[in-house]
Amino acid sequence: MAKIDAGMLPLLDTFVFETDGLLESLDEILMRTEKSGISGDDVNEIFRIMHTVKGSAAMMGLSNMSALAHAVEDLFSVIREDPSVSYDKAELYELLFESCDCLKNETETLADEAAELTDFSKLAAVIRSFAEKLKHTENASDGGHTLSETELFPEGESSDIKTFRVVYKDGCFMPAIRSMVLLKALGGCARVLSTIPDDLDGDSAGDEILHSGLYIKLLTDDAGKALDTLKNGIDVVSAEEVKRPGRDDEDGVAERSDSGSRSSLPGEPPAVHTDKMGAQSSIISVRLEKLDRLLELVSEIVIAESAVTSSPDLKKSGVRLDRFKKSSRELKKLTDELQDVVMSIRMVPVSSVFSKMSRIVRDMNKKLGKNAELVFQGADTEVDKSVIDILGDPLMHIVRNALDHGIETDSQRKEQGKTEPARVVLSAGYESSEVVIKCSDNGSGMDPKRLLAKAKRNGLLTKPESEYTESECFDFIMKAGFSTNEEVTEFSGRGVGMDVVRRNIEKVGGKLSVSSEPGAGSEFVIRIPLSLSIIDVLGVVAGGEGFAVPISSVGEVFRARPEQLVTDPGGTELVMFREKCLRVLRLSEVFGLGSAKQELTQGIMLYCAEEGREAVLFADELTSDQQVVVKPFSPLLSRFNLKEKGLIGCSVLADGSILFIAGVNEIFKAHGITPSGDNGSEEVYADE
Repeated sequence: MAKIDAGMLPLLDTFVFETDGLLESLDEILMRTEKSGISGDDVNEIFRIMHTVKGSAAMMGLSNMSALAHAVEDLFSVIREDPSVSYDKAELYELLFESCDCLKNETETLADEAAELTDFSKLAAVIRSFAEKLKHTENASDGGHTLSETELFPEGESSDIKTFRVVYKDGCFMPAIRSMVLLKALGGCARVLSTIPDDLDGDSAGDEILHSGLYIKLLTDDAGKALDTLKNGIDVVSAEEVKRPGRDDEDGVAERSDSGSRSSLPGEPPAVHTDKMGAQSSIISVRLEKLDRLLELVSEIVIAESAVTSSPDLKKSGVRLDRFKKSSRELKKLTDELQDVVMSIRMVPVSSVFSKMSRIVRDMNKKLGKNAELVFQGADTEVDKSVIDILGDPLMHIVRNALDHGIETDSQRKEQGKTEPARVVLSAGYESSEVVIKCSDNGSGMDPKRLLAKAKRNGLLTKPESEYTESECFDFIMKAGFSTNEEVTEFSGRGVGMDVVRRNIEKVGGKLSVSSEPGAGSEFVIRIPLSLSIIDVLGVVAGGEGFAVPISSVGEVFRARPEQLVTDPGGTELVMFREKCLRVLRLSEVFGLGSAKQELTQGIMLYCAEEGREAVLFADELTSDQQVVVKPFSPLLSRFNLKEKGLIGCSVLADGSILFIAGVNEIFKAHGITPSGDNGSEEVYADE
């Protein structure tokens, strides 16, 4: 790779991972403080983040990233030294957001061997100019004396002498007296040589300490203990060692930050941070490929365990194997626990995706002149890491559409009599064996009649207009080339995005549904299985073939009585079940199989429900209730459109045979089963 030395390539992944984490933290700080105001702790944290990025990038040979981070670090050095300095807040935040975006984009291109380093010199120059204005403002505002390097480090001074700077909180009572007490406390671990200001009894000492801080020169064999003593002083907000010129960490060597924590560089163990309760966190980073391999092994163990405990040889022997049965039950218990542990390791809170949406809403509000707020609910809900990686892009499109298409401007909302603030709500939670993520807004909503009319103009209709249900009208927005915007903007209007959203969600076995009410807002609902590889199923036989039906889709299993069965004039078979007239779908006919039981009273009925759709699946017999490992179909079979026909995957059984997994919702859609209540009808079936 041209841009990074070959010797540093093994550290590239670690550098990208750590830098992305730091920049995400920076984004969160900026989003949180843009309206509420930035505190001293926030300033110190931003300084630490930029300091770490600067050093790590310099070590990797990424001079452009290092220079940009250095410019931001210098800017916050000015703010940190004088928190009262005045500045244009809007300009500061625009510079910070732009810098953060530039650094993020650069880390994304590092894996591209052909990409060149981006030139950030213009942005860095703007930031330095902004910092210079702050310095002049600071000096002009109070006439305070700023120490030069010569004053702080006189020529000939021994390198054994260490210099520390202590900053007291604003409005500290008697800072000079506090400083004297602090110097006395240092007596146990260091010898104090001098201070700046040197005369702590002087009339102006207190004002100088509050403005510039207290500088202490001392000799010590334990600089860490001395620093801790300074930090524990009364009203002390920060303490740090001031590096002598020429010994700074321009070469990327980490130094202590205000918090006293040591920055970590790629290849080193990360710094250990403690929370407010002082509890040490023990978190390590593991490559996703290793977790994927671990999950594959667990899946194979589940298959092997089933093969051993269900071996036909055991049944043929006719021998009582009480100990074997006891051991196999214990093995089953352990494999279930192992599966749960492995799945929990892969689980990540959706907050990691939700938080990124805050920036999108903020930027679009500014560009579109809107004032929508983003609300999170259930952000601690956990989903599989592979799902998190895929969720980012779909959620981004959905949130952008909510802001661009749905949310009105303040003046428009006022004209419509809307008094509540414009709001986009992202929520997450669990339902049955699925994670449900919703994005709703209180904007203008969508009119299904207008969607149908535009679909007709675009030539997307495949049947008469009167036959389209409300949910089918909303499905048009996920067709390629379809857009509700009449004009093309930088955010939407070209009809790309939502079709990709649905495809990405379906890649992980998820489903996307849309509902809306004109004038009241819209809601997008994403449903994703909790476990993507191992699911609970009911095994059934239809037409001599074995199928698995996910238990999450099955509400009840029963045998039909003759008085429950009805056939309409068109030949459609129906069954009366719990005061509902439901359509019967024979699995043997769904998949084109013969030799199935003809009498509905002789087989098994499975009442199934998915996304408001209800129907009954008919099979010859029920064979098992088990866990299976979901295996996707080979890409070579993609031309057969197996998913659209109702098959979502397969599994290998204990005897090595293949079990096909039926997708209930896919079967419903393929056979025209509509959501309950569509078109104002109480019927829950439809003719093919």
